[in-house]
Amino acid sequence: MVWAGTLAVVLMVVVVVVRGELSVKWRNIGRDRQFRPFDLETYERIQAAKERHIHLTLQLVDTHVQLFINDVLGKRPSRLTPGSTHSGVHVLVVHESHGHLMMAQHFVTHQPAEHQRLRQCMATVQRGRVVVLLGAPEWVMFLSQEAEGALTALGSKWASRVAQGETWAWVGVLGGATLGEAVTTRRLEQYPACDLRLDVFVAKTRESGSSRCAWYDVPGMQRQATFCEQYEGYSDLCACEQPFFPETRKLQKTITMREKIPVVVVTATKPYYLYRLLRQLFTQAGAWQTDVLLVVDGAHQETLSLAGVLGVASLVHRPESFKRNRTNANIRFALQSVFRLFPAADKAILLEDDLLLSPDFLRFFHQVAPLLDRDPTVSCINAFNSNSFPDTARDPRVLLRARSYPMYGWLTSRAYAAEITRNWVPEGTGDWDLWLTRESLRKGRDVVSPEVSRTFHAGSSGVHVNGFEQELYFNRMIYNRDPEVTVEEVELTVRAKYDELLHRDLKTAQSLIPPSRDLCNMTWVPRNSPRPLAIYIYAEDSTDKYHTYEIFLMCFRTYDISTREMYRGVMRLRWGHAVVFLVGCPYSPFCVYSPEDTVYLPTVAELQRAAAFRDDWEMTQVTNNPRVARDSSRNPDLELTNVLKSGRTQRSRRPT
Repeated sequence: MVWAGTLAVVLMVVVVVVRGELSVKWRNIGRDRQFRPFDLETYERIQAAKERHIHLTLQLVDTHVQLFINDVLGKRPSRLTPGSTHSGVHVLVVHESHGHLMMAQHFVTHQPAEHQRLRQCMATVQRGRVVVLLGAPEWVMFLSQEAEGALTALGSKWASRVAQGETWAWVGVLGGATLGEAVTTRRLEQYPACDLRLDVFVAKTRESGSSRCAWYDVPGMQRQATFCEQYEGYSDLCACEQPFFPETRKLQKTITMREKIPVVVVTATKPYYLYRLLRQLFTQAGAWQTDVLLVVDGAHQETLSLAGVLGVASLVHRPESFKRNRTNANIRFALQSVFRLFPAADKAILLEDDLLLSPDFLRFFHQVAPLLDRDPTVSCINAFNSNSFPDTARDPRVLLRARSYPMYGWLTSRAYAAEITRNWVPEGTGDWDLWLTRESLRKGRDVVSPEVSRTFHAGSSGVHVNGFEQELYFNRMIYNRDPEVTVEEVELTVRAKYDELLHRDLKTAQSLIPPSRDLCNMTWVPRNSPRPLAIYIYAEDSTDKYHTYEIFLMCFRTYDISTREMYRGVMRLRWGHAVVFLVGCPYSPFCVYSPEDTVYLPTVAELQRAAAFRDDWEMTQVTNNPRVARDSSRNPDLELTNVLKSGRTQRSRRPT
């Protein structure tokens, strides 16, 4: 019986153990999600929360930037190569209700001039939009204090504290709250900083179907309203208060026109530039009298939609080749198309989208157009003059001749357009405009331009003009702001009459002898001389191989890269109120008025001093951001590498 009792005890222990193991096992099984019923209520609650929010994921690495909207790639990288191709500030705008990408612009703020475009861009975005800003490694280099102030005004606390080589991201509502901000700093020996990733959930702010602006519901405004809900960055075109309506074009004053001269605008993927240009064109006298054709290089949907909203006829050019060759082909297509679509037109004006226009732009061209009929020695008429600077240009009524080439807004005859398109620049040869300076194509003809330009180059980081050239030259230029300028007698620009007046001026001019030292202090050139001033310099031809024109262009602080504004060896400039002629001898036929032994040929030392003067002066025009180098004794709060390293969280060690 003893053994029976022992057996019973053993069995009880076994049962208890088994039950205990089974209970633990079943409890573990209960914890496994695979054995749980689907929680439909929780799922629906999560999905409803997602419907009320927009999930943004920002990724910034050494080779590219990306933006995912609700886990779908919205901003695609243009290139996947390390370096400065993606450096700068990326501005992305997301619709606050629908969640689609409305705008994506890139500003290469590692070059000058781009900081101004960045500020202008931010001013064109409507309040309430979700704005995403990404600063890639070299974005700080030429970021001005004004641009920093604009970023800080948005709500950023880090934009004014990040140094060169460090990445930054900010997400917020324009005119509202900051939703997220991140920065990766670097150690002194590290460049660039670690990669950056930022996830932000943005609450949708408007109910679907509600109108953002009251004018959206006005009959006939549906197309413009649809455009403004699809795209962003168009300032008053999409403003709720006092928006710009394309019909404004019909309200402009009329001007005297002897003939119809259409305008063809060449564009591609910069619709923001295009809107700025067309808005200026549509708000000046003669706008409704002028036919406008838009030539788009490639089927860029946003650009074509903008053309539809503004009521502008458009043609799509099938892209040919790449970069410069592609631009060349598009210009040729535009010249051919405008005369084909307007068969009654004998002349046309060609514009590029990155220009600003004077308020008398159309009025100017209609005043000077007869010159193309009267003088076969004029190939075309420019709206732009390379010497249109505050010190070297003054009178918007004056016309000048030069051996230049078409640029930045120009008037051509049908005959000249047909001639040059038949002999167009071959692929791989260079730019179309420089090609036209060849004597075989120029044929001794000149280009006429105003002393004060009627266009202003307002683009940078493009195919032809980078941020440095834009800041040092084009941003300093002036263009006419008076809408009622009457050009002086056009007949005075006909070659025979122009030469006669030039002979008269040089015959009565005061000859100046440049000093041997301190040439560029310019105190030796009187600014208020009632007589013309003449400086005779050594030049064998127009190539300026002795840099005699260049040294004076540097000292006058005008466009010293080219002598394209030369006419028969003479360059005409202003210096204050005085008119100054640079006469190249023996090249120019006007050297007959040169006093003996007064032809100036600079020495190497003088050229070096002038170049140093120019370099020192240029340094005053371009200001680097003071945070290009990180101070080694920076605030510990900015040292985030103890928290973030290579995108992974690093646990802090306990003190031993």
